[in-house]
Amino acid sequence: MNQNLKTNDVADVLAAIREDISQASMALEGQGPVRSDPTWALQGAYVRMRILLEALGLTEALKALQQIEATAGTKWNAAELDEDFGDMYLVWGARLFHYVRALETTLGDPKRTTVSKDVIEILRATQYSITDEKCFPSPPANENEVHARIEAVLRCVFPDLLHKPAIAKQIKNFQPDTGLPSIHTLIEYKFVADAGEEKRIAEEVLADTRGYISEEWTKFIYVIYETKRIKPENHWRQLLRTSGVDPNTEVIVISGEPPRRPAKPASAQPRAEYKTTGIQPR
Repeated sequence: MNQNLKTNDVADVLAAIREDISQASMALEGQGPVRSDPTWALQGAYVRMRILLEALGLTEALKALQQIEATAGTKWNAAELDEDFGDMYLVWGARLFHYVRALETTLGDPKRTTVSKDVIEILRATQYSITDEKCFPSPPANENEVHARIEAVLRCVFPDLLHKPAIAKQIKNFQPDTGLPSIHTLIEYKFVADAGEEKRIAEEVLADTRGYISEEWTKFIYVIYETKRIKPENHWRQLLRTSGVDPNTEVIVISGEPPRRPAKPASAQPRAEYKTTGIQPR
């Protein structure tokens, strides 16, 4: 192995490969920047992996990867049905994903980091930064804005953060918004502007998490952003539990409505009167 190659460099390359695989999977579903052909993203992922294996001196693994590439040939968009979940997945993306996980395991998961605050506490605290008038002209207007603003905060604490991470077992219609590999956590954001949307949110969460088991991702967090105070957090939590959502799923609520400022104490009023009239209060 090349001893001059920094561990963080390996983590960065693997994160980029994951992103490529994720983009390819989204293309298969007609989403993302390349809406129809996953070839470009997959080929880029394989190029990155080849260079990484060569830099690490893993010649046998490199040869095996090159054989996979040769087999893929002009069929990069080949997809098969996952019989367990009933969804289509990219054959060559799944093959490459095995290499990503193997390298992370072999190298001791170098992305792992220590966080002094619980991620739930960090997410709750983002309410003030994502709605701060000094930073943004207005509160978030949609789910994408909530996603972008919270991720900007999380990235300062979790350098291994993945945007729209690829997952080994793709859940139908589920593409997680944020992945934190160091704590095996997926985060999804929901935007709620009307009280009547609570049932829809619960159904979406249930559909996302039902039957999903992974050694890589063991915890789900749903951040529900309410444009105004609609339901208390314990109500959302009870609603999800009643709907059968797994206990490994947490929910927190962030409100776009700023907290009410406490009223000024009565003792402050005479001072104001003295300032304007010049009459000393008794």
